[in-house]
Amino acid sequence: MRPRTCFLAALLFVGAAQAETIAVVGTGNVGMALGTEFAALEHTVIYGSRNPESEKTRALVDRTPNATAALPAEAAARADVIVLAVPGMVTESVVSGLGDLSGKIIIDPTNPLIVEGDPPTFTYGTDRSLGEIVQEAHPDAFVVKAFNTINWQLMIDPPTPPPVIPLAGDNAEAKRQVAEWVRAMGLDSVDVGGIYHARATEYLIVMLLNNSFTGSEKFEVVFQRVE
Repeated sequence: MRPRTCFLAALLFVGAAQAETIAVVGTGNVGMALGTEFAALEHTVIYGSRNPESEKTRALVDRTPNATAALPAEAAARADVIVLAVPGMVTESVVSGLGDLSGKIIIDPTNPLIVEGDPPTFTYGTDRSLGEIVQEAHPDAFVVKAFNTINWQLMIDPPTPPPVIPLAGDNAEAKRQVAEWVRAMGLDSVDVGGIYHARATEYLIVMLLNNSFTGSEKFEVVFQRVE
């Protein structure tokens, strides 16, 4: 077993109750939702922002217990876990500037959406999933595609029964840890396989958004755990 894998296994063995330092890169709605939820679980949150001293970022820090803000690369360097709460089409450029993330869990809730027209039409903006792009950029990190199939309001206020979030990633231990955090937030999850399957969850969002705005017959697609 590689040293970094040993480190991760030891980290996960301690259990989900152990507080981690989590860098939430991005201060929009998704960053706010996941940052405040992780803080509520008593993790230390560092918001990664291009302008850590902006009024918006300072307001978010003030509403998040035990939180600070820093430039994205600094936040990532100080954290055990990185959350990529950025617009999908800038994900590749953002992760390329975060430095060495070896041995860290990267949670990727992004979707590569290109939006055109009125009413809007959504298309898939990359030739492979953002989950795969992030994993290729940081081959010694543990990327878990998660949270990209629900909106930020559901992250904060999940209904009963809770939505089931698909988790895609190549490291089973990392997915188990993320699943523990998901459950602690009042949500549910299901392991859908390797990071290759991130593309299926991202394409699903393109289809659902197009249906929401322009589909003639409305529908929804949900994940359901089968025992």
